[in-house]
Amino acid sequence: MNKALYDSIKKLSATEMSELRFKLKDSPVGLSFIDFFEQCTNRNFKNRDVVEHIYKNEIDKKPYSVLENRFFKLRKKITDEFLNADQGEIGLLPEEELELHRCKSLIRDNDKETAYHRLVILEKDCWEKNIFELLPSIIDQLIFCNQSFNRLERNELLFARLEKAIDLLADISKSMMIARKVYEINFKRGIKYAKKELESLKDLAVKHSKYPRFDMCYHHVALYYKLGSSDYIDEMQVISRHYTQFRKLNDKYPLMPLVGYRINYKQYQHFHFQLIAVFYHFNRCEFEEAYLAMKEMWDMMEADETIFGIYKTESSYFNMINAMLATGRDIEADKIADLYLDFLKENDQTEKLSFAHTLKALIWCAAYPKITNVNTNFFLQKVDEYIRAVKKNENRLVSLGETEMLKAKIYFIEKKYEKAIEQLKVESLKNHLEELGLYEFYRELFHLGLTGRSRTDAEELKKKLNTMRYKTKSPTVLINLKWINTILSLK
Repeated sequence: MNKALYDSIKKLSATEMSELRFKLKDSPVGLSFIDFFEQCTNRNFKNRDVVEHIYKNEIDKKPYSVLENRFFKLRKKITDEFLNADQGEIGLLPEEELELHRCKSLIRDNDKETAYHRLVILEKDCWEKNIFELLPSIIDQLIFCNQSFNRLERNELLFARLEKAIDLLADISKSMMIARKVYEINFKRGIKYAKKELESLKDLAVKHSKYPRFDMCYHHVALYYKLGSSDYIDEMQVISRHYTQFRKLNDKYPLMPLVGYRINYKQYQHFHFQLIAVFYHFNRCEFEEAYLAMKEMWDMMEADETIFGIYKTESSYFNMINAMLATGRDIEADKIADLYLDFLKENDQTEKLSFAHTLKALIWCAAYPKITNVNTNFFLQKVDEYIRAVKKNENRLVSLGETEMLKAKIYFIEKKYEKAIEQLKVESLKNHLEELGLYEFYRELFHLGLTGRSRTDAEELKKKLNTMRYKTKSPTVLINLKWINTILSLK
């Protein structure tokens, strides 16, 4: 099995290797596994070689048999989920590319006429699907077949199409490069700093208006990143335009690749469309619709022998928990958090356990008083651990300000009102709440706890909450207002 695995990995192109690394980005042992095979030059390597490489920090602490067993599980997981996603003739190729390889095999076997007729059908299919990655090679093989039979009069039109296909391949490659740049710009600075890149994608869509893949690529990239940006919370009309246009294109051309062409691209694109639907509905405060879209994604990831297991990352657990909390499914969210804890332990990501326990604390606060028998001292300890970690490396899922707010809520629920009020003065928390326009609401709530809640004061705060509730377009603000209102309604 090791030799077959070695051969499969060594055959990956630079692009396929980059995709594999991206899929494994949340798995340090998975990345270490790939590192070994990239560096290894001996097809007859021993299990001990790879075990000692992957688990070098544990080799002196745990029995070798335990680590070797982990390697076997990891090897099976990577082989099943990433290297054997398709059981066709060539494991990592989509169906159109497989057909191209079959045609090339026919040509090598001197059955050129059969290959020619199949290539004609394949070329038509790829033009319809805008699969520019294959068209130059398909047309080149057609030209070669004609030259073999001296049917040179057929090649004049083929050369013209070949030139067009090469131009389209260059520009779709440029679109993919721009999409990669947008990812990095958004990660480092925010999507508003990628206006030039988004304009470039739009220009390519206009240039190639006959080929809708470019337009789909533009709307997909713009929609995906703007949905996740606070800069567009008050500009949902911009996002709605992208969403409406992308949905129309996606419905009209369901077999067309988006940014990249790869194995199972149709299924993966449906999955990504579901994720976009989750964010779209959530940002419009349509929480039930967001939950239903997320639930469909979750079921896809949980299905037996699914190709979507690669998307089971901490983001998927967090998104599911978020959708459940927004719709009042608190008990179910707590069960998902338990699954996330198991996921981290199984993948040797113990350094992230404090984040998982912080999520458990967040769920407990959101559900209060429905979830009982919890150790709040343990929660505070784990929240403090996570705060120390997030101060070094900001987490895009739960920020420092949000975590400091969680700590304040725990103090308040525990009736440690003075500590809760003092916590509100923490700079990162105060900035976070002021940015949301919520600082005064929490300050009043916590002081009501300290001084004793009169019915009049509570009702006055509720009126302010309702006024803010009808004005806000932010899902984060709305969820916080609902929590304060729930606390005020408790007896």
